[in-house]
Amino acid sequence: MSRLAEPTQEAAKARLRTHFAEILRCLPPGTALVLRHPELPGAVFHHGVTLSCDYGLDESRRFLDIRYWLLGAGPENCARYFGLVTGYWEARGWTRTSSPDSAGYADAPDGYGFSITQSVNGYLSVSGSTTPFPAGSAEGDPMPDRIDRPS
Repeated sequence: MSRLAEPTQEAAKARLRTHFAEILRCLPPGTALVLRHPELPGAVFHHGVTLSCDYGLDESRRFLDIRYWLLGAGPENCARYFGLVTGYWEARGWTRTSSPDSAGYADAPDGYGFSITQSVNGYLSVSGSTTPFPAGSAEGDPMPDRIDRPS
């Protein structure tokens, strides 16, 4: 039995961007994912980190993890947006591993992982992790600073 080829880093990031856009569709127009939230100038996320799949034991396979602020979801509507995102995951049958009031987690059927977290001041962030890809595979462009909700 042959094993399916893992995607390149470039393909894994493209699929992650697609998942993020699909998640944004369940939210009101004007919603976006951003690395730099205008109301939180000191809280800036980076363009993602590439990690070993096996805690450094096997450096041949990697995955990318990235977190974005959910623009449009402030303290006044945090609970509503949190429910919309976790409801989206549930409606699609994504496995939810945990969901206390301030954090929710889901695994998509294609192996991508997601979380939504409420900060102490009531803002939401959404993170995503790719499926594994071979170390040294084509990287492509970095993850964007902003992903807008598709119209």
